[in-house]
Amino acid sequence: MSKAKLLACLAGTVASCLLAVAAVSAEETYSVKTTVPVPGTLTSFDISFVDANVDTFVLADRTNKSIDVVNTATNTLTHQYTATPPFRGVVASPANASGPNGVIIVDQREIWATDAPVLTCTTSGTPPVQTCTVNTPSSIKVIDLKTGGMIANIPNGGARRADELCEDVNHEIVLAANDDPIDNFLTFINTETYSIIGTTHKLDGSDPNFQITLTGVAVPAGAKVAADGIEQCKFNPRTGSYYLAVPATKIIPTSGASTAGPGVVLKISRKAPFHIEETITVPDSTGCQGPQGLAVGPRHEIQLGCGGANSVIIDDRSGPLATIIAQQNGEGGADEVWYNPGDNSFFIARSGAGQLGVWDAGGNESKGPQADVDVTTTIGSHSVAADMKRNQIYVPVRSNAVAGTCTTAGCATLCGAAGSAGAANGCIAVLTAPNDDKCLAQGMPVLDHDDGDDPVFMRTRCRDHDDDDHDHDHEARR
Repeated sequence: MSKAKLLACLAGTVASCLLAVAAVSAEETYSVKTTVPVPGTLTSFDISFVDANVDTFVLADRTNKSIDVVNTATNTLTHQYTATPPFRGVVASPANASGPNGVIIVDQREIWATDAPVLTCTTSGTPPVQTCTVNTPSSIKVIDLKTGGMIANIPNGGARRADELCEDVNHEIVLAANDDPIDNFLTFINTETYSIIGTTHKLDGSDPNFQITLTGVAVPAGAKVAADGIEQCKFNPRTGSYYLAVPATKIIPTSGASTAGPGVVLKISRKAPFHIEETITVPDSTGCQGPQGLAVGPRHEIQLGCGGANSVIIDDRSGPLATIIAQQNGEGGADEVWYNPGDNSFFIARSGAGQLGVWDAGGNESKGPQADVDVTTTIGSHSVAADMKRNQIYVPVRSNAVAGTCTTAGCATLCGAAGSAGAANGCIAVLTAPNDDKCLAQGMPVLDHDDGDDPVFMRTRCRDHDDDDHDHDHEARR
């Protein structure tokens, strides 16, 4: 069985790349290759990101009020970058007031990280009620990847945290989400000017360009549909749109109490006036009780990491009701997900279960996705990112001293045995599989762009462990 290795990437205005992927068998078993200690311990973190072009992994580290930077070639922590004004760090109350949160690498030279506002809060009354005043709003902080110097601090007006973010590389626009119901809005930012484009886009039913429409759910006449949480987003170069996971919705009638609605995926335009192009409702019957993680994979696949029992892979051409490519039974309870073109695999960070789901994305149009062996991580490991050149999977692991992380004497943790210094400090675990399939597959081929504003595509040699005919590897070319 031979592997097609055509990587016909077009530079300039066309960001997508049509790649044929081999049919593979579910035989990849991941285990710890090494661990990266985090100075200052690691008790609270959020999102992580890898840019393989510059051999860099970054983590939003709330414990140390920093962005932790790891060299993926040596798997050493090289920096813990702080910000001016400082990241908020861990804030016990109110909820969604901690930071940093989302993080990406832009232009291969900038770290973009979201942060929470500075609040003054008082509590009074019986029962006690907390009232908070915003001193400075939520923000997106831009840090020089090489020096750690501050480039920009971009306030975006939130009374709670700015959370996850993603980039349309070709148009140089970052989408950031403020997920708390108090805010419930999206911000679009130009990465060249560091300026917010247009106005704040509310997802509470008040913005005519961001009306969420539900399919298969009764919505009373005149009722508004609001997002109830906002999670992971990705720009999809195949369709030229952003895709955004909304874990739940709220149906707000003209009178009476609101009711809970299903989770949806919003397909959003890449150009102003920004607007929802399609609301993709995810049926509860799939066992996906609300999408949280979202990753763009090959052959029109979008991986959703879901609450509930199961996660799912949907088709990015879905209409109002999600077209299910694969129902991933038992892979629910997920937060961040990642697609790794280097071995054509999806990774599903299942925080509550302390498991990393691993799914092969499938080989060709006749063979769909299939499960590989899940990896035991640690409760609270809700973030995952992959280096596509080396097929190294990065899973931040918090200290097992955190309540609920390690409940038994022999509990599993990737940083070291229960009771060890490594387990007590937390770490960034690096996972590899000895029999993985090494081939750049279609998915997110555009990692960034160079100074000439042309898309940059990763290049790697394709090797498939499952091929029986031992075809020679071919070099991918631009």
